[in-house]
Amino acid sequence: MPELISLKDVSVMRDGHVVLRRLAWSTRPGEHWFVMGENGSGKTTLMEVLTGYQWPSRGKAMVAGGVFGQTSMLDLRQRVGYVSPWIFKRMPPETRVDDVVASGFEGSAGFLTRRTAKVVKASRAVLKEFGCLGLACREFGTLSSGEQFKVMVARAVVNHPVILVLDEPFAALDVAARAQMYRELCRIAARKDAPQVILVTHHFEDIQPFFTHGLFLRNGRCVAQGVRRHVLRPGVLSRGLGLSVNKRPVKTPFAT
Repeated sequence: MPELISLKDVSVMRDGHVVLRRLAWSTRPGEHWFVMGENGSGKTTLMEVLTGYQWPSRGKAMVAGGVFGQTSMLDLRQRVGYVSPWIFKRMPPETRVDDVVASGFEGSAGFLTRRTAKVVKASRAVLKEFGCLGLACREFGTLSSGEQFKVMVARAVVNHPVILVLDEPFAALDVAARAQMYRELCRIAARKDAPQVILVTHHFEDIQPFFTHGLFLRNGRCVAQGVRRHVLRPGVLSRGLGLSVNKRPVKTPFAT
């Protein structure tokens, strides 16, 4: 099967410091991945590479059919949906909710070009799908954290992306809002045209049943990757998270 993500010998340098070191990773259609690691392990940098906001210092990268160096990053961002805390912070609070969602067509923080009838129709349709149509004319800054999160996920999927990247998306949500968004992600993953979901998390309860594979980073290196049941084992967790765990396989509330 064709690869959706192919990273070969990818390294990222920042201010003379190696953030990612010689990473090799590939994903294929039908797979959904969680990414874990200590703070500073390179998780967010990896997500920025996948979404075209960070360029590898060395190595070859292909994401959603776009080869770095041969593909417009704008075109790439239109094929990769992205939910990240920094997008929340960059979204002007006075932006109308339907404009927030429409910005997903361009991968921008706020929709800046002229809205076509097609864009308006698609934005309203996805807001309705997430139960947020009544928020369309509200300002983004007036919404609760749970409402903002649903709007941001709607923004990420409005353009029917091939890959959906979620970088620690649940941090600001309370228990009820988290449970609701778990259900929304499971619904998205169950669609016939579902994007591949890539989730960065520190919490095992975020690893919903549809996640098939996992990747562990430590000090910018991949220490483990593969099928879910293989990476959620004590030895892997010890290497990947620097933890001392018992000999039983890890069981999350949603483990399969």
